[in-house]
Amino acid sequence: MTPAPEPGPAVTRLLAPGRVAIVGSLSRPQGLGARTLRHLRDAGFPGEVIEAGTAGDVPDGTDVAVVAVPAAAVPEVLAALDGRAAHVIVYSSGFEEVGGGPLTTASGRTRIVGPNSVGLYYAPARAVLTFAAAFDDMTGCRQGSGAILLSQSGAFGARLVRLARRYGLDVDGFVGTGNESDLGACEIGRELIVSAAYRPRVLALYLENVRDGAALEAMLGAARDGGVRVVLLAGGSSAAGARAARSHTAAVSPDHAIVTELCRQYGAVAVDSDRELVEATAGLCLLEPARGRRVGVVTGSGGAGVVAADLLALRGLRPAPLGEATRDRLAALLPDYASTANPVDVTAQVIGDTNRVASVTGVLAGSGDVDAVLFVGRAEQAADVAGAGGDVPVVTAVLDGDPAVTRDAAAPGVAVMPGLDAACAALRAVTSRPTAPGERLDRTPAPDLPMPDTDAASSLRFIAEAGIDVAPWRPAANPEEAAAAGEELGWPVVMKANLPAETHKAGRGGVRLDVHAAGAADAARELLEHAPSLIVARQLRAGPELIAGVRRDPVFGLVAVAGLGGGHVELIGRTVTVAASATADHLAERLEEEVFARGGPRHRHLARLLAGTAAALAGLAERHGLGLVECNPLVEAGNRLIALDARVIK
Repeated sequence: MTPAPEPGPAVTRLLAPGRVAIVGSLSRPQGLGARTLRHLRDAGFPGEVIEAGTAGDVPDGTDVAVVAVPAAAVPEVLAALDGRAAHVIVYSSGFEEVGGGPLTTASGRTRIVGPNSVGLYYAPARAVLTFAAAFDDMTGCRQGSGAILLSQSGAFGARLVRLARRYGLDVDGFVGTGNESDLGACEIGRELIVSAAYRPRVLALYLENVRDGAALEAMLGAARDGGVRVVLLAGGSSAAGARAARSHTAAVSPDHAIVTELCRQYGAVAVDSDRELVEATAGLCLLEPARGRRVGVVTGSGGAGVVAADLLALRGLRPAPLGEATRDRLAALLPDYASTANPVDVTAQVIGDTNRVASVTGVLAGSGDVDAVLFVGRAEQAADVAGAGGDVPVVTAVLDGDPAVTRDAAAPGVAVMPGLDAACAALRAVTSRPTAPGERLDRTPAPDLPMPDTDAASSLRFIAEAGIDVAPWRPAANPEEAAAAGEELGWPVVMKANLPAETHKAGRGGVRLDVHAAGAADAARELLEHAPSLIVARQLRAGPELIAGVRRDPVFGLVAVAGLGGGHVELIGRTVTVAASATADHLAERLEEEVFARGGPRHRHLARLLAGTAAALAGLAERHGLGLVECNPLVEAGNRLIALDARVIK
């Protein structure tokens, strides 16, 4: 691996400034500027601090200027600071989020954090550059966790910092990036990751929107290559959440599915709640990554084992089957009435015997059957049990625990969590791994073809010429030609109005199924009322209807969607969405997990076929600059997928 470059002046001047200026809100003790000044003094900030009456009082060479003035005055203050300060943190709000324009600087040499930022905190430099009351008792600047938090919501991010402290996790740094008129969390995150001096062990993020998908992917790629673990909570997963994100940050909430799948692709951990963000971050700070995703469970209660297995399954994990030799070694340590299956129920009589439980953990860890261990026990047992695990990470779950209690037992290599849910969140984090490198979907070779016309029939021809199998079909301009096509193809047939490709034919009443010779003329006449011509296709009887498509997303570029399709694909909701930078193998694996696993081995082969079709479509979209190319539905025939309909939109 290429050594990471030394930190550039940008990240140094932001997190460890030598000169700070505060502009505005200094006269009142509870003013935002005054509170920031008090935090710096209480923390013993070693740099120069300037209490600026006006922006003109800020000298050249200032590293960070904090602006706490009314929104109307901000543009003038920014203009005066442009070129004098390397960074400006804007506390003020009332810009893009209420319909105004973005904040900018003319020179581009001064970078803006915010607006609507609460500031930043970097413990190693004793830089408590924030007005947030959540940091009032953090001016001691405890450090060493290796965790840095970046949050687009300042107030929510500050509460995350407080929640982390309840778990015994003191973050080394925090930046509230606010509405990101300029510097964003992804850009700052990447700068931290590639920096030898500021690289965190774990980078935690709360994002309400992603304006630049390439920046997010670049950050995730740098983290994967640099061995930095990323935990990401993305707001806007529901319709209501997306609306709230838009109103709060003045940007359309990203497609949550794409963000989640990007995290999987690069080995980052996408979480669903503030608590899970903290629990996953704590686990990664304390433990080394697991070799794989097989989990061993040790408990003294059958009920706890059942619930643990359920919670692991919700996170894509499961108790791994144990080999006969492993079970024999466990049996030698346990009473006859204990269970040596996984979960291993050592019984209530043994669970309090720390030495025996540690021995059981050691057997599991050394067996080669598991990659991580979940121990359900007491906090005071955690260190001995974790020590027996060797290089296999062990997470202890205390069923009646509280973060205020379990945090005292946690230490490097010893993860203690208050309850099964928290422990499973930590296990999911330490078992997350990036996918193997390979050919990107959008690098799939594709032929150079003339662009199709805008009608549905032209889309079918284009797809067929690209090498994708299409159900036999014929065009028809009148009922007589439709009947002749039916005779040639064989009854029954499907008749479709040849509408523009962007039109949902079924929604417009433009599709007739099971058309036989007797009703062909009537069906054709009805459909010709909707379109100038018809598509008459052989009706194939096959297995599940599938979909594969690629669209051009305004934030993430080409995005592939695959899964169960047909006319009700939106209602079914069984699809996987990945960026076109993913590999076909990654998409196939995700389709197996999310779409076809429930059907057993009978349908699992469809994952590979569907991923291959998606790759072919991605190559087409990339080569021809398409906005959308989609085959829906697809059906299997003879171990190949056949498109029954297609849409191609420039």
